[in-house]
Amino acid sequence: MVETAGKTEQVAWQMMHLEDYEQRLERAARRLEELFRDRDLAALVIYEAVLARSGRPGEEIRDLVRRFRRTFEEEDEPLSIPKVSSILNSEGDEWFFGSGELRRMAGRLLGQFQHRVAQYNYLDEREVLRRWADSADTKLFVRRRIPETEPVAGVVPGVDLNTLQYLRVAAGGNTVLPTSRLASALGSLGVGSPHDDYEVIGLAEELAFGMELPAPLVAQILEEIAEEGAPELPEYPAGQEEGVSEEE
Repeated sequence: MVETAGKTEQVAWQMMHLEDYEQRLERAARRLEELFRDRDLAALVIYEAVLARSGRPGEEIRDLVRRFRRTFEEEDEPLSIPKVSSILNSEGDEWFFGSGELRRMAGRLLGQFQHRVAQYNYLDEREVLRRWADSADTKLFVRRRIPETEPVAGVVPGVDLNTLQYLRVAAGGNTVLPTSRLASALGSLGVGSPHDDYEVIGLAEELAFGMELPAPLVAQILEEIAEEGAPELPEYPAGQEEGVSEEE
C-alpha cells in the first residue's frame, strides 16, 4: 500500500540522518561479518539451517557446525554437498541434537540442492545456493505466501517459512529472518505493526530498499534497536511526502 510505502520511505530517511548512523552501521556490519565467517561451504549452510529448526540458541548451533567441520573436513576432499550427505547417512543423530527428524530433513534438503547444482555445473555449490536464495522465483513463492510449494527447499517436509528464510539469509540472500524482535523494532520506529512473519519480511525489505542497504544488514540494525530501544528520530523535512503518489 502507498501509505505504508510512504511511511517506510520517511523512516528510512530519518534512520539515515541519525547522528550515530555510521556507528550503528559499523556495529551491524561487524555482527554480520561474524555470522558469515564460517558460511563459505554450501553444504554447511544447509546443515546450519536445519539445525536452526531445533530452536537451540544460535551460538550452540554454530558451535555444532564448527565441530562437524573439524571432525570431517579433509585437506584433499572438501565438504561438498554429496560428501556431507554421505557422512550424515552413516552418522547418528548426535549431529542433530539427538533428532532423527532433523537428520532426515537435512538429507532430503542436501539431495534437493545436489540436483540443483547438477543443473548448473559451471557454477560452484555456494554460488548456486546464493542464486537460489535471491532468485525471482524463490522471492515470488514467499511473496505469495506459499513457501511450502517452492520447488527446491520448500517441498522438503519440515521446511517452514522460518527455515526457508534462515537458509536464504545464510546463503547470502537479500532478505531477513522474521523474528519478534524485528517486528518490535519496526513497530517502535513507526514503520508499521506487522501482523505476521510475511509482513515482517516485507516491511524490513522495504526499509532496507529505502536505506539502500542489504536487508540482512538492516536486520542487524533493527535487532539492536529491539534490544536498546528506538532512537529519537530526526524531524522529517516538510514537503518530502509530496513525492509520494496517493494512488495505490
